[in-house]
This record gives sequence, structure tokens and C-alpha cells, in this order.
Amino acid sequence: MLFKDVVGQEDLKKRLIKQVQLGRISHAQLFLGQEGSGNFQLALAFAQYLNCEVPSEIDSCGSCNNCKKYNQFQHPDLNFVFPTATNEVVKKDNESKKFLPQWIDFIRNQHYFDFESWCAHLDIEKKQPVINVLDSLLINQSLALKPFEAAYKVVVIWCPERMNLDCANKILKTLEEPQDKSLILMVGHQSEALLPTIISRLQITKVPPIPAAEMVTALLSQYDLDQQTADSVANLAEGNYCKAALLAKDPNVDERIILQFQTWVRLCYQLDVPKLQGWIDQFGKESRESQKRFVSYCLRMFHLCIYANYGTAEGLPVHHLEAKFMEKFARFIHAANITDFMNEFDAVHTAISRNGNAKIQFFSLSLKVCNFLKYKI
Repeated sequence: MLFKDVVGQEDLKKRLIKQVQLGRISHAQLFLGQEGSGNFQLALAFAQYLNCEVPSEIDSCGSCNNCKKYNQFQHPDLNFVFPTATNEVVKKDNESKKFLPQWIDFIRNQHYFDFESWCAHLDIEKKQPVINVLDSLLINQSLALKPFEAAYKVVVIWCPERMNLDCANKILKTLEEPQDKSLILMVGHQSEALLPTIISRLQITKVPPIPAAEMVTALLSQYDLDQQTADSVANLAEGNYCKAALLAKDPNVDERIILQFQTWVRLCYQLDVPKLQGWIDQFGKESRESQKRFVSYCLRMFHLCIYANYGTAEGLPVHHLEAKFMEKFARFIHAANITDFMNEFDAVHTAISRNGNAKIQFFSLSLKVCNFLKYKI
């Protein structure tokens, strides 16, 4: 991938290119940023620039032997490690190399992607993909070898926060005592989920959300949007190009989760148990990543309501359906209950992440939300 293909992040691109030009290459790095920030794309562009045979001052050449193979994600000195789970094809001992054809097909066809879309591509139902101890063997063995063609042997580890404990412990020595001309590039979203012993061995590059102006430029060039729509999509995406791409392809995608939230909150307030149970049954059929995304959306709405109540919401990205709903709903979210909302929804998000039963979690949560909404200031 070329730096020019990465949306925005111009300052970071210049800094990464400078590292290569000065020869200051840390052997183990973490590109840390929210989903859709471009941290994976930046890591890949950095690796390609490092191994380009005739790089320019601003980018890889794109046409040398190494660049051609990098562009196809099939260079012999480039390895990928990513979360996997068993499915109909791989029924046991899931590891990255068994899913490599699916992975290559996935990243070729999606310029930007997130964890939920990868889970859907894997077709693993509600299982939680992980990077397990079998993957640690691939990491260690790959980096023990000298580069075949390129200057550096590179392993890109996507979502290292999904590493289980055995895998993390097995790669500590490789992180501590790397082979010459070897490079580990981790691309993560939650540094707090990584072991301190892993974090201490990494050089961290923080990748910020994509600025709205840079996102608008990319949207106008890649999608058939007018200026007003591109501005609206960029604001609602909040720096996440995965979300921006979804909105650009299907403007109604946000409306569905907005209406889903509004229906659920009304049922909670009314304590209409039969209808609430029906809503929860439907919700329980969704993927875990969709369920977690809904919980995250709820938290976002509560934050917006607090901002609106205390006069600090001006300029925040709000969908027109959210704005209309908040006119009546915002007054129910206030200083007396916001902490309860945050704590309970964080707990449910964690429970779902750990394979908790979503139906049980949301039935209990719905009853609590009914009480929270009745709190008085």
C-alpha cells in the first residue's frame, strides 16, 4: 500500500518517512488508533516504503519488484497474523495461516475495514476470534529467518489485543531479542487489553481519528456524493473511515441503529414487558460485534444528552433523527443517573465481549434502565 492511498494523516506520514530516511527503525511498533483511523493502512504503507527499492521523498515507487508484491499482499518477507475462530472450513486448530487466502481476499476488497466486517467474512456465527498460541509459532519462526528478497522481514499483527495469554508470553523473547532486519508491526485499538510486558517492548505511534476535512476530500474522490452529503457523512463518522464508507454506500445504515435505540428506550420507559421481550429476542440473534456496537451507540447517545442538557452540544455531530428525539429524551439523562448508565452499559459491553448471554444481559439492563429514567434531579 502506498502512503497516498491512506486517507489523511499527513503529519504521521511525514514522520514515518523521516524515520526510514534517518534509519531510526524500531524493531517492534504499535500503531494505536480507533477503528477506521487508518492505523493498519499506515503500518502497511510504512513497511512497503521501508522495503521499496527506489523510494521517493514522499512515497514508495509502487513499481519495483518489492512494491508489486506488497501491493498484492503476497511478498515472501511479509506475514500477517490476525484473530481467527473455527468455522465450516477450519473445524479445529484455527490459526492465521489457515485463513490466509480469506484474509488476502478480504483486505484486497476492502480499503478500510473493522473487526465486525472481518467476523462476517469469516462466517463464524457468534464465536469470538482470537490470536492463539499457534500464531506465536508463526511469528517466532518467520522472524527467525533472514529476509529472502526485501531489506526487512515484516510481521503485521492486526488486533493484538485479541492475543490470548499463551500467545503473548510466547512472543516476549522475540520482542526482546529480535533478529537483525526483522520488524513487528502491531495494529491495535485498545492498548489497555495488551499485557504490560508487551507494551513495554513496543514503540507506540498514536493514530488520531481522521479529521473531517481530510475525510470529505477522500469521500468526494471515491464516492458519488455531493459536497453537502460528504460533509454530513464525515461529521457523523467521527473520524472513522469504515463508518464513513458504510454511510456513503448506504445512508440509511445509521438510521437503523438510531431507530433501534429509540424503540428500545421507549419500551424500557413504558416497561412493556411482552414487547420488550420480543425486542430482546430479535437483538439476541445479531452478531456479538453488532450487539457491542449497539451498546457503544447507547453510550454515545447518553453523552450527547448530557452535553445538550448542559449547553455544550453545539457543533457535535448529530443525525437529524437523533436531534429530534433528543428534544424530549435529553431531559431524562442528567447528573443523578449518568454514572449509573455508564457503569451498567460498560459492564454489559464487557459481558458480551466475554461471551455472556446477550438476552439475559439486556433483559436485566432494560429493567435497570427503566428505573434510571425515573430518577429525579
